[in-house]
Amino acid sequence: MNTLKELTWKVCPQSGILSYGNLIISYEDDKKYAGGIVLKKVLNTPEGEWSLDTLPQIEADTGLIPTTIGSAFAAFNKALVSYVIPNSIRKIGSAAFFLCTNVKNVPNLPQELEEIGVAAFYYNESAKGDLLIPAGIRVIEKATFYWCANIKHIVFAEGSKLESIEERAFKRCTGAREGAIDFSVCKELKRIDPQAFMNVEPEVVIFGDAYNKLKEAEYLEADKKTGYPRASTDWLAGAFGIGVHWTTWSTDLNGEKNSFDEAVEKFDIPRFVSQLKQAGVDYIIFTSSWAEQHPPAPCPALDKIISGRTTKRNLLLEIAQALDAEGIRTILYYNHGCNTEDPEWMKAVGYTDNRLEDFGNNIVSIVRDLSLSCGKYVSGWWFDSSTSVSKAGSACTSIVKLGDFKYPFDEIALAAKAGNKDTIVSFNSQGGTFVYSPCQEYFSGEELIYFPLCGRTNSQGMQMHIWLTMDNKWWVHQGKEFSPLRFSDEELSRFLTRHRGDGCAVTLNVDVDRTGLLNPTAIEQLARIKKK
Repeated sequence: MNTLKELTWKVCPQSGILSYGNLIISYEDDKKYAGGIVLKKVLNTPEGEWSLDTLPQIEADTGLIPTTIGSAFAAFNKALVSYVIPNSIRKIGSAAFFLCTNVKNVPNLPQELEEIGVAAFYYNESAKGDLLIPAGIRVIEKATFYWCANIKHIVFAEGSKLESIEERAFKRCTGAREGAIDFSVCKELKRIDPQAFMNVEPEVVIFGDAYNKLKEAEYLEADKKTGYPRASTDWLAGAFGIGVHWTTWSTDLNGEKNSFDEAVEKFDIPRFVSQLKQAGVDYIIFTSSWAEQHPPAPCPALDKIISGRTTKRNLLLEIAQALDAEGIRTILYYNHGCNTEDPEWMKAVGYTDNRLEDFGNNIVSIVRDLSLSCGKYVSGWWFDSSTSVSKAGSACTSIVKLGDFKYPFDEIALAAKAGNKDTIVSFNSQGGTFVYSPCQEYFSGEELIYFPLCGRTNSQGMQMHIWLTMDNKWWVHQGKEFSPLRFSDEELSRFLTRHRGDGCAVTLNVDVDRTGLLNPTAIEQLARIKKK
């Protein structure tokens, strides 16, 4: 292993280059921190494994004080095995140690550190130990510690000023165990992204009370102005359901796909209902569209926009009717699909050409038709990608703005109630922002398994709901085998008992193949838990 112990840093001010043996790093004057430098980039990747155990020695050897680490050491990739961050560092830039997969030590974050950039320690999967987050850090950016799989504990310094935790910040920190991430000292915490803790084991995260104060005053004020006809969520309080993503992408257990029309015709409703009864659910969330705009039902409004996307059989209605006969409610999942997966639809609906008023009106008309076609048999809607058309993100009103365009939360919610005035509505976010529209009855809660639910409603007055995958982490079944279970019986039982006991609704996403067969292993696990 190459080490820096017996070498001396050399500086070339004219070229902005630091050299340490055959290690060369470019730098520039740091304008924010007077007298310091930015370590920008490793200009050559040294052979063998490297330990930067005397990186602080830059100041002693050259008189230059490093205050910012840019993406310098991302270039090391697998060559870097350890490092020590100088106490002078105030900012660690985006991708600073990106994909340094062989680093063995958890980063020593200086006490005076103020900023950590996006994906700064992304995929440092070999780093083992406990991590202390300095008090001055206000934001944990997107993917900062994504896939740091061997971090054991994450501790926040007393007096923490942390305000926000962004998308996938701690995703796949799978080495942490119960109570390992403790936010109780973070008194200023105001925002936590829905995907911040994806694929982290249950019971890992401890929250304080700060999160519950999110925009309460704004929301309540907006609520007074809308006149939205709010439906009762009493039936959802403490309820348990299964969610399925049955889509055009789904395959059967041979890994094959027939035509979507044929798949709709062959969907085995009696078997589907029987499995849900075995699991003991109160409701299901079933897909009306995802990724591609292909609802398994007739929809005249959609036919006018783009042809060949609807089916003769109204599978949504037939499933809802069959479940209603068994005392099980149906919630429809709808995604307007404005993403790269379905460019033909994006253009037809008006999104690609920036015909956003047309886009909004088209979505409203589709939702209204589907609602009318299912009538009283649909008890709720779960709208996804609710802010993906907005650069501004979500708002505490009934609109999200993109230029002069107003995303029609209120009109969509009312359209969802066209077939059943007692239908309840939720808007999920896209791109890492929460949706707090007053025109909804319950909180979407995708993968929000670690939030301080602590009761039936959040501070915005919405019924709390959480939705997490219990097997297929990618949501849609593809391949020849069902996905393995994510949690033990004990873990899942504890989770359900805790949150349902507080009045929160819990949805578990279960893998389902193209024929409508739910993962038998998952259903058997739920049946076992039900008996306890």
